[in-house]
Amino acid sequence: MAAAASPAVIARILKRKEQEKKSKQHQHQHHHHHHRHSHHDKRRGSHQGSSRTPSPATSPRQSPSTSPTSHFPVSPRRGSHPSPRISPKHPRPRRGSSPNPVGSASLPSLPSSHTNNLLTPSSHSPASSPVEKHDRTITDLTFVFGKNGSAPHKGGNHSRDASPKVSPSASPKSSPKKSHVKSNGSEEQSNAHVVIVGGGYAGIAIARKLQGKINFTLIDPKERFHHHIGALRSAVRTDFAKKTFIPYKATFGKQFKQGRVKDVKTSDRTIILETGETISYTHLVIATGCTGPFPGRVDDTITADEAISRYNNLAEQIETADKIVIVGGGVAGIELTGEILSAHKNKNVTLIHAHQHLINDDVLPAVRTKLQEKLARYGVTFILDERVKNLDEVATNVSKPTTVKTDAGTEVSADLVIRCTGVKPNTAVFANNLGGKVDDSGRLKVNELFEVDGVEHVYAIGACNDVAEVKMPRHSTAQGELLAENIVRKLDNKEMKPHTQGQLMMEISLGPNAGVSQVKGLILGSFLTKYRKSKDLFVHRFWKKVMKQEVPH
Repeated sequence: MAAAASPAVIARILKRKEQEKKSKQHQHQHHHHHHRHSHHDKRRGSHQGSSRTPSPATSPRQSPSTSPTSHFPVSPRRGSHPSPRISPKHPRPRRGSSPNPVGSASLPSLPSSHTNNLLTPSSHSPASSPVEKHDRTITDLTFVFGKNGSAPHKGGNHSRDASPKVSPSASPKSSPKKSHVKSNGSEEQSNAHVVIVGGGYAGIAIARKLQGKINFTLIDPKERFHHHIGALRSAVRTDFAKKTFIPYKATFGKQFKQGRVKDVKTSDRTIILETGETISYTHLVIATGCTGPFPGRVDDTITADEAISRYNNLAEQIETADKIVIVGGGVAGIELTGEILSAHKNKNVTLIHAHQHLINDDVLPAVRTKLQEKLARYGVTFILDERVKNLDEVATNVSKPTTVKTDAGTEVSADLVIRCTGVKPNTAVFANNLGGKVDDSGRLKVNELFEVDGVEHVYAIGACNDVAEVKMPRHSTAQGELLAENIVRKLDNKEMKPHTQGQLMMEISLGPNAGVSQVKGLILGSFLTKYRKSKDLFVHRFWKKVMKQEVPH
């Protein structure tokens, strides 16, 4: 028989059982509360649970029960519990429950609109995230070529790490910067009139930036903007030329004027058109670019339809020719060679260049080597460091048997000769009043604000000025956008920002599927160059993002 337990032992057993019962009840309540929050976390998906970056401002007073997988930890104010804004389907935790149960996700101290957007299921999708959408919009408006080191003055830091600082509802399209009219002597924004002479890359860049802010008139002899980045493909593929001419009127309306400037009178701030019409300005922007041989450039004395016809005709000449000689080994000559051989693999192409290396010394030697290797695989014959001496005697852009002769005595028979030699600045119209303001190459002398040397309220941007950087559309665009910003700043009595140069970025296409790029010291091959440029040569982006029009089929 077992001995009877003493009263003291029985009391201890009963007390222990009562404590175990209370402990089980507390654990049941805690498990039920944790289950509700875990269900809520699962509904929000693993995207938020793994990709969000914890806030660096985590307080040492944070609850030790916070799971290592919790996100956006916040420092609760003394005497209160963090109460994240959650979906109506998931009520707030009851008073007295754990403020930060294991596995729950606490949120940062963000504006309520931002918090709601982050918690809605649609915010998990990158395409609909308000922060990421805003970041992409900024990137697009920085310009269609993408961010580049040539103009660090433009854009500031729009990295994704910085994007949460921007209100998710903000958008350059829906919230344009308002134009504030401030007194500035004779220059008020309401009375300002910027006249832009030249509708190339620099001209349309400044016009687009001024649109809706400052009154301007864009003047160009052509009725359509020529996207000459696509000119060399136009010379090979008959369906492409029409996509490289974009109407000015559809984008700029009455702020575009088709005409040719005959003279400029800086003394009374007027320009004179060939028709005799006089136009007054408060600021004159010269963006006349360069002229060069067809097919790289188009003479502004012909219409867009006539130019398209010339391109289609040259494409037919290339198709019928067997032996083709391209004179000039710069970007234009290289890209035309690549376009021809990507469309007609059996052509016999000879590239003659007056210098020892292709392109120029602005690109890395490895870029020149890679381009030459790629073209050599296509079967291209190179004649370098020799200048064609009978170019003026040879018929160009037409199929006709001929012989090309170099100064070194080399002779090359050809069925078709295409000239891709250099360009020259288009500044002759300003010889009367600005003749003393040009350098030996014919480019207008400007300072770091693009102000023409010694002339008030006159600026020169793009390929017609003497800024020491490679003359290419990306740099012309950056200059136009900066000058637009500076004119607005000047009218607001704010300090203007000087132009600064960065590292060179250049994409060279060799047909729709190949090419070589130099991006801030890095060399990219065909795969990335194809998607950066070669695929459509920025045609769709210029029609839709820059000129806000639909691409023709």
